[in-house]
Amino acid sequence: MKKLAFILAFSMVTMSGLLAQSTSELFTAKIKKGEVPGEIIAAIEKDFPKMIAQDFQTVPGEFINGTFVLNSENLDTYNNEMYRIYLNAKNGFEATALYDKHGHLVSAREYWKNKPLPENVAKAVGELYPGWALNSDFERITITNNDVRDAFYRVILKKGHDKMKITMDEFGNEIDKGNANTM
Repeated sequence: MKKLAFILAFSMVTMSGLLAQSTSELFTAKIKKGEVPGEIIAAIEKDFPKMIAQDFQTVPGEFINGTFVLNSENLDTYNNEMYRIYLNAKNGFEATALYDKHGHLVSAREYWKNKPLPENVAKAVGELYPGWALNSDFERITITNNDVRDAFYRVILKKGHDKMKITMDEFGNEIDKGNANTM
């Protein structure tokens, strides 16, 4: 469980840092769809059917002892090991997915608007926080570790003037809670 928590925290920090950068990013290089390996295109179509991949970027670096290490010094020195893909659809869906060069999903952040949470997650939130209103927008974070995909749901709760951000796993267990202004 500690290993899963560490991987979750590391992936969130990594993805947050990558998402927060401007278009003149230090750690990515924009590429054309034709330059993306076929394995990744096939994985995107399988993982995100009916979604439109709009932007493709490489994340230069290398794997050392099973851990991906970013390289920001010389973008041409290392092979492209990771690919960041931006997706969207007309149904209120946006996502950022990180794939390795073989088409394996490393992590993804999906943003949903006006969509209900999975029933077991919504039920658990209601039981843990009676009297709090559940926002209809949420973030789904998927992390793959040793070929096992884990999903986490981040939502905003409101009660009067108070707001709270919580993160639940796909089974309805609370993982984290904090200030809603940091979501």
